[in-house]
Order: sequence, then structure tokens, then C-alpha cells
Amino acid sequence: MIHVLRVFTAVFILLTGLTSYGHAQGWEPVIESTLLVPDYVLAVDKNSQKLHLLVHRSPLHAEVSFTCATGQVAGDKSVEGDLKTPEGVYFTTGKRTGLKDFELYGEMAFPLDFPNPVDRIKGKTGYGIWIHGRGKKLIPMDTKGCVALVNSDIEFLDDKIDPGTPVIIGEKVGWNNSDDAQSRESAELEKLVRKWAADWESRDNSFFDAYSPELFAKSERRSFKAFENRKKRIFSRAGWIDIEIYNLHALRGPDYWVTWFDQYYRSGRLSSSSSKRLYWQKVNGNWKIVGREYGPAIHSLKQRYLATKQTDVKAFLDEWKQSWLSADLDKYISLYDSDARQGRRKGVSSIRANKFSIWKERSPSSVEFGKVSLREHPQGLEAVFRQVYSDSSGYSDKGLKKLVLRPEKDGWLIVDEQWRKL
Repeated sequence: MIHVLRVFTAVFILLTGLTSYGHAQGWEPVIESTLLVPDYVLAVDKNSQKLHLLVHRSPLHAEVSFTCATGQVAGDKSVEGDLKTPEGVYFTTGKRTGLKDFELYGEMAFPLDFPNPVDRIKGKTGYGIWIHGRGKKLIPMDTKGCVALVNSDIEFLDDKIDPGTPVIIGEKVGWNNSDDAQSRESAELEKLVRKWAADWESRDNSFFDAYSPELFAKSERRSFKAFENRKKRIFSRAGWIDIEIYNLHALRGPDYWVTWFDQYYRSGRLSSSSSKRLYWQKVNGNWKIVGREYGPAIHSLKQRYLATKQTDVKAFLDEWKQSWLSADLDKYISLYDSDARQGRRKGVSSIRANKFSIWKERSPSSVEFGKVSLREHPQGLEAVFRQVYSDSSGYSDKGLKKLVLRPEKDGWLIVDEQWRKL
């Protein structure tokens, strides 16, 4: 009889695709130590009913592993009320305490962003997927779709995770098995994200080539044309756009990648700091953006942005100084906007005529700059520094120089130059 039961069980598992704890075969991610994997990742293994806190430090490893409980029904969640736990890459959206049903939810919960943009494309429905505690005995596969832990374990996680922490949920989860393809794709997506930002700055139609209009419209639940028209209106009004990306990360999902980063956006008097996610899928062999999300609110990136620009501005000022010292009028003028102001002069023709007259009589011999202070300006950046100048006739002066620089695709252009004697 026992032998017959074993045979029946084996056949049942083979036919239904069930594994331990009665799970159906599903997504089995392997997380590689690519350069874009973040410091912490939560990984939920539905097959073993384990939650792992993975730490990305030489190599990627599980700092702790806890027993958990997932949905009562095997398989990937597809519709509201199916009692299944979703599979994919998700992010915590915050923290909830003081929950009414202690027996069910324990002391705290971390909601997840299900359904994410790719889930919406696939027509998945439902809400309220949490990682939460338990006020009663933890039993495998005993939730309505959430991931449950004993209270002491979720209290431990409370000190480790913040809003926006990535959570990978799969039928089976592994890490550190060699997979060069994942590293290559991660590097490719990093380049695509940076090209997307550069095309945004350029304000031309190449920006829209990064998207799949059909899939993006499904995830946004509005027409792509509405998105495109809104962006074009912004492009037409903006004299310039400057974007810096920080803390770029990426993880692979079942049939997509998600990239996320902190973004500092500037245009005119507007500046904003935000956390953003882009979801990518292969369309006709090419990676395309199919969805987006905003992450948790972040502190202002203004000071980090200005620190980043110090290197760029210094390189530009060195180029400007060398063209000045060598009296290379063509190069010198190429660094100015066509309507630039220099003192009381306006336009490059006036600036060029003035410099030609001066340099013809006495060529520059020395230009020295002091420490450069940067601040935001409606036209770009204002660079302020002490300047010491001398020429071949023996003339010299010392003053405070203010340059207003507008960002361009390949660098900067001077739009205003003022000098005050010290």
C-alpha cells in the first residue's frame, strides 16, 4: 500500500508540476554578482519556504535565512483572490505598524509594489501583497498571497531594509552560479539608461526610440501618444535640460529587467530629485522601456549635483583658458553662445571684434584662476572665481570673474561673462 501511494504521489507531482510544499513549477531566478546588483536584496524561495537576506559583498551571500510562509495556492499570482504569491522583482513601498489583525499580520508589514508595470501589461490583478509578521504559529503556504515571517525575524529585517528595497520572489532562488549572459545584459542596460538620459537632455525624437509604444501604453494605461505629446511640449519650452543619474542598479526578472536610480533633473528654474525605475523587455530583439515607476522620496541631490559638475566645469575652464592664452580666436569664440554677453558687449561678433583688437596689440601671457564656486542659475550654472591676468605689454589686473554656463550636448557654452576689479 505504501509503495502504491509513493507511485501515485510521484505521478501526481509529474503531471501537475508540483514540488515540495505542493508548489507548481515557476520562475527559478539565479542572481549574479553583477556590478549593478544593490547592497541588499530580499529573496523569497517559495519551494523551500525561505526568505534570504542577500548581501552584495565579496561574494553575494545570504547574511541570514528565515522560514517563511507564502500563498495557499501554488503558482504565480494572476488574478485578485487566487491566493497565490506573485513571482518577479518587487520593491518595498514603506512600512506599516499598528496593524488591526495581530494574529494575521503580526507587529509590522512591508507592502510591495504588486502589480508592477510588467504585471499590468500581462493583465495581472490584485493588491495588498506584503511581507509581514505573524501573531500565530507559522505554517507553510498559509497566506492569501503575502510572505509571512515570525515577528522576531521581521523585527530583524526592520533594521536592514528601507523603502525601495528590492525583493525577488521565485519558485526557487539561487545566486552566484556563473552566468556571463546576465553580466553582459546588465552592462548593456546601463548603457541604455545613460543613453536614454542623454537623449532626454538633447530634446529630440531619439528619446522616444527607447520605448515600446504598445507595451508602455498598457503599463501606463493611457496612450503613448499622450505621453509623447506631453514630453514634446516640455521640450519645446525648455531652453536646456540637464540630468544626472546616481546609484544605478539593475536586476533581472522572469522576462524583463528593472533598472532603478536616483535622478537630478534641471531645466530653467526647475530642479527636482527623484527615485525612478525603468522596466525593460526585448521587443524584436532590442531592449525597450515598457514601464516606469517612481521610488520612495529622497533627499535633495543638489549638493551632490554641484560636486559632480565641478570636474566638468574645471575641464571647460581649462579649455577656455588655453584658447585665451594661445589667442586662438576661433576656438575661443566657439565656447560662447551666439547671443552671449561679455561685460557690455552682446553677441559673439562684438566679443570677437573686441578680442581681435586687443590681442593684435598685446597678446595674453598669463591667466590664473582661483577656486571655482558653483551655484545653480536659471540658464545653467554660475561659476565664480578670482582671476589674475597679464599680457605681453606688462599690463596686469586681478578681479572677480562670473561666468554663466549653459549645458550643451557636448559640454558647455558661456552665455554671460562679467568681471569686477579687486
